[in-house]
Amino acid sequence: MKKVKLFLLLCLLGGVPLSALANDTLTYDRINLDVTASEKIDNDTLTAILYFQRQGRNSADVADKVNQVISWGLERARQEQNVKIQTLDYQTQPLYENGKLSGIWQVRQSFRLESKSVASLSALLGELQEKLAIQHIGYQLSVDKRRQAEDALTQTVIARFKQKAELVARQFNANDFRIVSLNISSSGSRGRPMPMMRAMGGVMESSIASAPALEAGEQTVQVGINGVIELVRE
Repeated sequence: MKKVKLFLLLCLLGGVPLSALANDTLTYDRINLDVTASEKIDNDTLTAILYFQRQGRNSADVADKVNQVISWGLERARQEQNVKIQTLDYQTQPLYENGKLSGIWQVRQSFRLESKSVASLSALLGELQEKLAIQHIGYQLSVDKRRQAEDALTQTVIARFKQKAELVARQFNANDFRIVSLNISSSGSRGRPMPMMRAMGGVMESSIASAPALEAGEQTVQVGINGVIELVRE
């Protein structure tokens, strides 16, 4: 008893709080477990970025032409009820030649289209290529479809974690286990954009281009659990 009192007195004199001693308890039979579940899901959303670019010495005339063509493209896209539209960058910049201003201005604007109807958007792109250039086309999972896949995989991975924890407990002759910490994360490989760039100095007067040939493909959605369990032997 005297030794215990002496030890506590030395801790207090040394500036060590008693709460730290209480929290510094030794733990045994803790095991780290990792479990994952994944599934390949078909992409269901097509996205495309289109742009128009023009150069000239009169910046106002150049900007006016770009505005006209972009407005034409947006108006045509608005006619498709199942296509979402988002305007993107608008750039006006002088061009240089041999490190000096050339007196030529370049104006460029782009917008993004998104749709779950591949046929509709593909046909629309064929029409828009009459005046606009396609910067890229890509596929992705919609938010709803990704959420549904992650919810299903979360249930699967939790069941697998419990099964693995029970197996480990039995192999170490423990009666049960308790969860000390748990972290659930999700990831997925995104569809890569397909570059379809084409230089355009002005409006194309050619007939409507044919619709691009597209394949949606798939991507892998994965949910993982990293956790620590403690074996119960009582």
